[in-house]
Amino acid sequence: MAGEKILIVEDDYILAADLCDVVSSLGYETSGIADSFETAQHLAPFSTIALVDVNLRDGATGPRIAQYLANDFGIAVVMVTGSPEALETNLSKVIGLISKPVHPALIRSVLDYLKSIREGGSGLPPAEMRLFA
Repeated sequence: MAGEKILIVEDDYILAADLCDVVSSLGYETSGIADSFETAQHLAPFSTIALVDVNLRDGATGPRIAQYLANDFGIAVVMVTGSPEALETNLSKVIGLISKPVHPALIRSVLDYLKSIREGGSGLPPAEMRLFA
C-alpha cells in the first residue's frame, strides 16, 4: 500500500522476519525491524505505522517506545504481545493491542484499520484488537 511504512519492533528475529514477510505479502512496505529503543529511534522518521512488542532486547521498553513513536512522530501504533494482561492501557495515543500469536488475516485487518485512520476514515477495528482510546 503506497505511502505506509511499517516499523516492526520485535527482538525475536524469527518472529520479526515472519511479521516482515506477512506485511510485505499484504502489499505494505516495512521501514525496518527494531529490537530496542535505540533502533526504534533510528527508524522512527521513516515509519508511519508501528507494530510494537512489549519485551525487547533492552527490557520491557515496548510501551515507552510506543509512546515515543506516537507522541513524537505521530506514528499509528499497535502493541503486539504474548502477555496482554501485563500491559497497562493508559498509553496515550497508542491505538490498541493484539495478542500473539498473530495470524496474517489479523495483521491485514489491523494494517487496513490503521491505514483507514491515518487517511481520516473511521474503519472498524478487528474484533481481536483491544482499543485503548
